[in-house]
Amino acid sequence: MPLRQSDRQGGAGTNLKLTAYKKFPTNYPHRNTDLWLSGKRIDDNIGPYWRIHNKLYDLTDFADRHPGGKMWIEVTKGTDITEAFESAHISGNAEKLLKKFFVKDISTPRNSPYTFHEDGFYKTFKRKVQPILKEIGTGPPWKSLLIQDGLTLAFVGLTIASSVLSSFTLAAFAGAILSLVISCAHNFFHQRDNWRMHYFDLSFATAYDWRVTHALSHHLYTNTANDIEISIFVPLWEYLPKPDKTLLQRYGTIIYEFALLPLGPPFHHHMQNIYAAYVKGRAPPPGEFAQYSVLFVMAIFSQSFWLALRLFVALHVTAHLVFSFIGLTAAHHHPDIFHDGDKMRDDPDWGLCQLDAVRDRTEVTGNLLMVLTTFGDHTLHHLLPTVDHSKLSSLYPVFLETCKEFNVPFSFMSWQTLFTGRYLQMANITPNPNHPGYKAKVS
Repeated sequence: MPLRQSDRQGGAGTNLKLTAYKKFPTNYPHRNTDLWLSGKRIDDNIGPYWRIHNKLYDLTDFADRHPGGKMWIEVTKGTDITEAFESAHISGNAEKLLKKFFVKDISTPRNSPYTFHEDGFYKTFKRKVQPILKEIGTGPPWKSLLIQDGLTLAFVGLTIASSVLSSFTLAAFAGAILSLVISCAHNFFHQRDNWRMHYFDLSFATAYDWRVTHALSHHLYTNTANDIEISIFVPLWEYLPKPDKTLLQRYGTIIYEFALLPLGPPFHHHMQNIYAAYVKGRAPPPGEFAQYSVLFVMAIFSQSFWLALRLFVALHVTAHLVFSFIGLTAAHHHPDIFHDGDKMRDDPDWGLCQLDAVRDRTEVTGNLLMVLTTFGDHTLHHLLPTVDHSKLSSLYPVFLETCKEFNVPFSFMSWQTLFTGRYLQMANITPNPNHPGYKAKVS
């Protein structure tokens, strides 16, 4: 299949020529979940249905019965959900069930550039993991639950202690632990509806928002113009190799980002939702104001509400700094990693393209606590997002076997390499003329 190139220069104020998409997605750069979803409905152009490969389905009556939760079905109405369907369902049971909701075939080419051929990398890998996951399961074991709940109890204890002792130091420690709590909750909001995913609501974002921005956008269209985690902070953070970046965009983040990270992704989502609720009249997503329960508890134990508010701010400033640092250096940004505008591989198998857009860190793999709290085993997590992180280590042998079968060398990067590579990528104005692939040498 020939490489997809942009059919026009320009778009969204840049002369970058896209390589994953034919043109910049509608509403780019995406500022919130509503803009991304509405833009995707326009670009996918399938009316009131759900598209999977070249077939349309009407899943309206299935939403309440969907084992993963009705939210996934409701928010994706009118969109192509091929990538979401393939990555969320490992066995063939869901495909058999789809037949009940079939509407018609569709011949219009998909807007997405990715393929899922039966003999391709991703479908082959899925077939190989099926018997393993049938034996060990896909859900969280007691270790994952203990880590998530233990971190949450530690957060509650430190929060109360900081209030009783009027300690900003303890509030900062509570914020650092909160960042680990919400990072760990990321494991749970990828799975079927469960109450632990709402630990994420203790930040200034919600599991609902992040199921859209992270699970449905970033995970499925990683490092492309349709990845909201690429576009949401444009122009302050510019990861695509645009040739017209300003000097401030290329090098300014080294200076200003630590002043802005406290107002990072969680707080940004919160302010967008408040604006939508009180200016546009849209109901806020579930859990939008859960974080203020923490302020309420701190006010009970503090000497005054004013002191509680200051401790609360200190807590969340620390939480956002730590969470943003972990998230932004976890796996995706380095000049050797694919970003839209770089050459895309000739075989656009979704799994292979995920390998091009992700790197794993040598320091994290093998330690479940680190994997859960710092987005570890990230390549396997992107390939199988609904599988609990604790099960991913068992899949490395068959994953490496599949990589060998398709002649795809797999390597890790160090955290330091990804940290510095992130700044190199923001400074980068030259698209990579060679698709990144995977180098055999470990960085």
